[in-house]
Amino acid sequence: MKILILVESLKVGGGSERFAATLGTQLHEHGYHVSYLTLMDENPKYDFKGQYYTLNMDDIYANYLKPGFYLKRGFNLLRYSPKIKKICEELNIDIIISVSEIANFYAVLSRWLFRNKVHIISTQHMNPEIFLDSPLQYRLMKFFYQRADEVVCVSREVERILNQYYDLNNTQTIYNMMDIEDNIKSSLDDLPDQYKDLFTGQNFFNFINIGRLNQQKGQWFLIRSFRRVVDEYENARLFILGDGPLKKKLEALIDELDLAGNVFLLGGQENVFPFLKKSNCFVFSSLWEGLPLTLIEALSMNLPIISTDCKTGPREVLCPELDLDENIDYPYLGNHAILTEKFPNKLLFKNLQEVPLDDAGQTLSDMMIKVIEDVDLRENYSHGRQRSETFSYKKIIKKWDEIINNRVSDLM
Repeated sequence: MKILILVESLKVGGGSERFAATLGTQLHEHGYHVSYLTLMDENPKYDFKGQYYTLNMDDIYANYLKPGFYLKRGFNLLRYSPKIKKICEELNIDIIISVSEIANFYAVLSRWLFRNKVHIISTQHMNPEIFLDSPLQYRLMKFFYQRADEVVCVSREVERILNQYYDLNNTQTIYNMMDIEDNIKSSLDDLPDQYKDLFTGQNFFNFINIGRLNQQKGQWFLIRSFRRVVDEYENARLFILGDGPLKKKLEALIDELDLAGNVFLLGGQENVFPFLKKSNCFVFSSLWEGLPLTLIEALSMNLPIISTDCKTGPREVLCPELDLDENIDYPYLGNHAILTEKFPNKLLFKNLQEVPLDDAGQTLSDMMIKVIEDVDLRENYSHGRQRSETFSYKKIIKKWDEIINNRVSDLM
């Protein structure tokens, strides 16, 4: 069975990119012939096993505010989709697994318009609710996703949204997978030399956040809330790992809040686990998600976790005892982590005198302070590794075997 994983890139730092590399590697280990086809050739790449090919497109998200952006995107779909068909024919591909919305469009178009004779399994990694206010994106997703053989969703709530709002009936949920043993092994590596001094000394309490510096991840809310934490505990520090378009604005906010000695933007890191190991608490501030791998990473390191209860993913990863629609009071002290109220979807780079913390911000800072003060609370939430095993590749790969074997039956 020959499988082509179609993904935007394999660049280190992205959740979808990491998913593609992990899935392909595990399928390769299970005896499948795996190739990767990326839309963009970006470095550094996640480690992967299998053959690698690229369409070497320009950055598909560059200049998205400029006139003609969507026209160019449409032209690229028509230009590159037949190339995908050609590669599939040359490699005798049986199944395409496409990763992320834009890759899903390319995969389906290569078959629908250009008669690519492959089975298509599309995957949805982001909360599709965010596209409901965009008529074009909504219609494109509904049109293309209906024409995939299967749409694999990374959380039950993502699947439910696609069923309810996009009228899809070709869906199923398979959680993201992770090699927990490899996480533990990677945590034994040394920190990069330039960061070792930051993590020396025993008098600091280190919070950590990992995520791209963009609107989805909401780090400005976290930094604003952290000002109040530092007012109570000068030894509290916050490390944010990731790069992105909001870096300069976040740096300016850190200066505006006089937090340069407490909040550190450390950029993207190929190995986040030594940083997690040196931290005391993981804080997650996303406004929306799919199924966040960083939460599973933090669980695997037995870190206490404070997370916004955003759609979708955190509740399913951290508090499986809750129903998806269950109303709760915040903060919610769950079985495996603490949930706080989600933040509004807006940018806010003001100091606390100009715009005071809202209830969500106050609750987040309260819980960070409580984690510092309450040793028993920290201990209670320092056993997440057992929960992380739910997402072990050893369990999840069986579900992919099943869906692929079902496609084999269709081909015979």
